[in-house]
Amino acid sequence: MEKSEIEHYLRDIWVREFEKEEKLVIDEFNKDDIELLAKKEYVKIEDGFVNLTEIGERLGRSLVRKHRIAEKVVADLFLADMEEMEELADQIEHVMSEEVEDNICRILGNPENCPHNNPIPKGDSDNDLGNEYSVPLVSCHSGESGEVSHIKTEDARKLRKIMNLGLIPGSRICLIQKFPNYVFQLGNTQLAVDKELANEIFIKLDE
Repeated sequence: MEKSEIEHYLRDIWVREFEKEEKLVIDEFNKDDIELLAKKEYVKIEDGFVNLTEIGERLGRSLVRKHRIAEKVVADLFLADMEEMEELADQIEHVMSEEVEDNICRILGNPENCPHNNPIPKGDSDNDLGNEYSVPLVSCHSGESGEVSHIKTEDARKLRKIMNLGLIPGSRICLIQKFPNYVFQLGNTQLAVDKELANEIFIKLDE
């Protein structure tokens, strides 16, 4: 089996075992495939049933997380339909690093569900502490500065507009004025957004 086939196997087994709580009978699977997964210590076979090992569970959960994050970003940023979304997500998940995965989640405001409304498993590095101390741009005062923490919007058009301005997690900005629009400094450039967009850009203010 190729690496991508192994990953699809582990993703499917994880969903069935941990979300659907199914009992997986060994006869359901290709004998050679299951023996290979067992040899790699991803699964264990006991009394005719297949279960993920601790290593397999961790990898399977990570793969499900990456796939559902990929579905979310494809659906939200590219407005792909369900068929296109599945195809693109399958391609993206196999090349998505943990750093890219974390950055995408921050951009999307740490989504809890994929477009199919299935839960996105928590990652090992998930930490909502940064979001806890973030405030929307509309709550900032003129002269305050900080770092963009995350974007929180369900509207793909708004998300693309915000990102096109260069407002991605980690960007440093300083609010200059709040009326009639929210004007802020980003690098050497002054940009402006309306109140609706400013309410969806979250900032971790400097102490």
